[in-house]
Amino acid sequence: MNRRKLFKILGAGVGSLPLVAYGRNYRKLSPERSNDLFEQWEGKFSEAIVTDEAFWQRFATDFYDISPGFINLENGYFGVQPIPVNAAYHQFVDKVNRESSRYMRMDYWNDWQMVMDSLAGFTGASKEALLVTRNATEALNILINGFPLKAGDEVILQHHDYHSMIEAFQMLEKRKGIKLKFIDVPLLPKSEDEVVKLYESAISPVTTLILVTHLTHLTGQVLPVKTICEMARNKGVEVMVDAAHSFAHLDYKLADLGADMVGVNLHKWYANPLGAGLLYVKKEKINKLSPMFGDFTQPADSINKLGHFGTLASPALLTIPVAGKFNNLVTIKVKQARLHYLKAYWTSKAAAMKRVEVHTPLAPDQSGAIAAFSVAGISADDTVKRLLDEYGVFTVKRQLKDREVVRVTPNLYNSVADLNRLLKGIEGLSRG
Repeated sequence: MNRRKLFKILGAGVGSLPLVAYGRNYRKLSPERSNDLFEQWEGKFSEAIVTDEAFWQRFATDFYDISPGFINLENGYFGVQPIPVNAAYHQFVDKVNRESSRYMRMDYWNDWQMVMDSLAGFTGASKEALLVTRNATEALNILINGFPLKAGDEVILQHHDYHSMIEAFQMLEKRKGIKLKFIDVPLLPKSEDEVVKLYESAISPVTTLILVTHLTHLTGQVLPVKTICEMARNKGVEVMVDAAHSFAHLDYKLADLGADMVGVNLHKWYANPLGAGLLYVKKEKINKLSPMFGDFTQPADSINKLGHFGTLASPALLTIPVAGKFNNLVTIKVKQARLHYLKAYWTSKAAAMKRVEVHTPLAPDQSGAIAAFSVAGISADDTVKRLLDEYGVFTVKRQLKDREVVRVTPNLYNSVADLNRLLKGIEGLSRG
């Protein structure tokens, strides 16, 4: 894809944006200025700068508009759009609104090919294996409801999979008579092999499908998806992966996972506007999936048969290449290293405090940005409230199978100073 062509299309008939207040960074950001900003930062990202706080502060100032009223450590919900991505999104809103149905019926398709080219380049997958959805939950529901499960077929899940996916399978349990088998993956496993063996030992002669969450939304634990997929494939069992939190967070290409099917969010670590997700299916597996939405027009082996959604939020979708450009600028390798550094910084200190328990593995290959903790004698609700009210730090409560925890999720704009404020709060709470 020609990047300059994208920005030319982005700005066609639009000109400069009206003045937009970006907090303290009050500016108007035309496509040309956005491109200049990317070029100014090109080549500056490497693992050598992961711990350089001055570097990341300059970066945050140029690329993010963050409210100064609180410290946001709840970036697991959705990602804050970098300023150039947000500016592009508003450009596309204006463009679609101004050029209306003429653009959507006559020109949108050409621009859409650039979106798909961008995603294919970023994911390492062919366009024929990719379908843009509205979010990962929709992508995974398409897979769950389209997979040829019949009465008596068994599906393996774990209790810390995303609740919406569990509920989708429970609906099929009632409607089709499939069997669900839950396993308990330890919060702090001794090794990757321990986790793989749990899934392997759960497989029975009627096991048809395994759902694996790559990076759990509850504690940030990363599961060894590739090894699980290899094991399952050898036993004739297919694997569906929930990569809502791992995509553009951990350094991999979709095919690297070895999964048959994957559901992805683009509004989390990919930092696209809300309203875009992604579905990946191995091309040889598409034929066996049935559409969840009515469609008799697409071939049985086309992934497009699964995506008859009606009219979509096209400005959010057109922004996808700009978000991809941002991720390619930083590189996922450097992003993962920086996020892990921030997570390790606060968790190592919090774990040493009395009455504080960290519920996330700390090894680089077992977790990313997300981590969870609890303070003995204080509920998660009270912890979240007091951290915000007394220390200005925003976090969120999560419910595990047998306990409540507080989830902490920094992003690239967060600093060690932000985490020191969090630690001050945790220490204050731990002292009673």
